[in-house]
Amino acid sequence: MSAICGIVSLDGRCDLTSPLEAMVLRCRHRVVDEVFYHYQDGMGLACLSRDSASDGTGECFPETFLEGQWVFAADARLDNRGACLAWQPSGFAADDKVSDSRLMFGSLLQDPQQGPGKLIGDFAYALWDARLRTLRLARDTMGMRSLYYRVEPRRILFATELSQILAVEGVPRRLNRQAMAWHLADQQTPPGCTFFEGVEEVLPGEEVEIDGRGRVRRRVIWKPDPTHRLHYRDSREYAEHFRSLLVEAVRCRCRVASPAAIALSGGLDSGSVASIAGWLAEQGQDVPALRAYSWAFTDHPECDERENIYRIAKRFSIPVNEIPAEQTYPLMDMAAYAPDEDGPFNLIYQGFVDRVLQGAAADGCRSVWFGYRGDVVVGGAIHDVSGLVREGRWREARHELASLRRGHGLSRTQGLLRFGIRQVFDDALYFLTRPARRAPLSDSFLSAYSPRDRLPPFVTPDLALDCGLPDSDPLVADANAWSLASQRERYRQIFSPLVMSVMRHAERHCASHGLDKADPWSDRRLAAFVLACPQHQVNRFGQPKRIARQAIRGIMPDEALLHCRKVVPSPLYEHAIRHLVHDSVLGLLTDSRCAALGFVDEAHFRERFQRHCRGDLQDVDFWSTLSLELWLRRWWP
Repeated sequence: MSAICGIVSLDGRCDLTSPLEAMVLRCRHRVVDEVFYHYQDGMGLACLSRDSASDGTGECFPETFLEGQWVFAADARLDNRGACLAWQPSGFAADDKVSDSRLMFGSLLQDPQQGPGKLIGDFAYALWDARLRTLRLARDTMGMRSLYYRVEPRRILFATELSQILAVEGVPRRLNRQAMAWHLADQQTPPGCTFFEGVEEVLPGEEVEIDGRGRVRRRVIWKPDPTHRLHYRDSREYAEHFRSLLVEAVRCRCRVASPAAIALSGGLDSGSVASIAGWLAEQGQDVPALRAYSWAFTDHPECDERENIYRIAKRFSIPVNEIPAEQTYPLMDMAAYAPDEDGPFNLIYQGFVDRVLQGAAADGCRSVWFGYRGDVVVGGAIHDVSGLVREGRWREARHELASLRRGHGLSRTQGLLRFGIRQVFDDALYFLTRPARRAPLSDSFLSAYSPRDRLPPFVTPDLALDCGLPDSDPLVADANAWSLASQRERYRQIFSPLVMSVMRHAERHCASHGLDKADPWSDRRLAAFVLACPQHQVNRFGQPKRIARQAIRGIMPDEALLHCRKVVPSPLYEHAIRHLVHDSVLGLLTDSRCAALGFVDEAHFRERFQRHCRGDLQDVDFWSTLSLELWLRRWWP
């Protein structure tokens, strides 16, 4: 994946070359084809280009127009090239063979206000207006590319990775304690809250404009429309519409060099992507040859999905590279868990992801596909009994309510109150509570969206107060634009800070292996569609990922679709921390940096951890503390 960075001198006297070269050098872990520089009139720009496209349209290069009056750079994959080609301004050289970056540039020049919202794909861009001496920075709404910036009295710095800005001489490295507290609250650090004071993040779906005086203006360029509703006659029409969008999302990501890698499980998310790619190839479309990389469990057979993996792989002639799960136990290979300087976020199963990326790079792949966002787009514990009642589907409502009650071990009365009356009542009262700026009734029960409630029990007293953690996650307020409780919960899942962190983390690690990351489930058109649907069409307790299962029927092999299930490899984690890395975990929380900074009570952590390892299973998050400690030891020794 490509990267961009740049500097703007506000007084015309700042050195441009040294800071820009420092930012490029700090990105040396990313595998790139070539680095391009552009300097003019107090502005410097660098593009670290890695073109994974099969047709050469993925190059990242400084673009100019009208003899440098406009300068542009983007790390991007553009999915609506045809539409953008029709939006080019007169005199701007562009055709169907130019790069995605060039087409984006023309679209923004043609319509500076509406143009950014028309771009569909994964992108981060910088646009410099030399006449007005104004810099515009923006990211895609799904958060698939990153972009950071820092405004100083004499200069503006911006870069794909936060650490690039820290590499510039004169930039202080000051920890943001609030961000660390957010991280301890279940790794739900919201976008825009960076781990270093003075360095800002362009939010997903936002454009930031910085003028020649260093003044900053921010605006939203696109977000799903909460007033948009879809009402079809039956579930088949919803499934057909969803199928067309998912197929298009996969097709758009097929414009990559062959072969392409896919992290393939036996579940619906990655299985759908692999099946659609194979199906498109059978239709004669230009699709890269796929290579699958999959977990193979021996010691924990309850987690093994190879039988279903091979149902898909054999149907579409996809070679499978098995990765022994027992070689990827969490924290066994500490090199795989080396944190980025940007922040402490890390995946529990990063050992497996690293093996996938290593294998893909060794096999000559230039891109790797994931199904990361499938669970939050069409799955999750989102129930819409209220929607079934509103549509007069009483029999289905009773069946869903009964399934929920039995699945949660509740009495009839408890089930009716929890999953029926409360949601129906909340939806009915929404239009009364919203004008009064009161949270909807269901949101008052959302402890999962209170960062203070999510903090583990072994953090120090008053940590939330000392670090300024709010009572409620900003995401809850954003979701209140949706009138129905089930839609609000879907929005919170799709755009959760944890999901955004996964996307950012995966992009970094893919880039370090020279791989482009693609996740068809992170297509904004899918998100907009799902949020406009009645949620009982999307997912039901007794029919998980209902709409996706209906949509993929006839594409995924029937036997594979029948056996798709959600497997959580928690036995791998539990076995590792109890037996294999037990002493290492205790060592991390002995004379720890977390304790020295006043975040964690070490004795309480060790007591809780030992109880957990003895079998007193508690709903306690140890991982956020361990990942923060690893980061502090690496970057703040």
